[in-house]
Amino acid sequence: GFDLEVKGWGVEDVHLYRKYLRSDQIVIRTPVSGLFHLWHEKLCADELTPEQYRMCIQSKAMNEASHSHLGMLVFREEIETHLRKQAYKTQSRPAE
Repeated sequence: GFDLEVKGWGVEDVHLYRKYLRSDQIVIRTPVSGLFHLWHEKLCADELTPEQYRMCIQSKAMNEASHSHLGMLVFREEIETHLRKQAYKTQSRPAE
């Protein structure tokens, strides 16, 4: 049931999964102890469709970065603003 017309990274498995969800089949996602995915670098090529590229980046984020690290990147500007304010307060205090 895979769409063999898909070129480049991803989406064929997602499309197949969605096809099963829309069918009369009962879909159960369950871990299989003997099944694993061997890590390999994900290259999100410029030639990918916008959907493929977004999914590729999401996959990289989920598998190659911690939740904490991603949060630090998202809130980087807020953190830097806080640090600048704290540095200014420290510099503005009169010497004792």
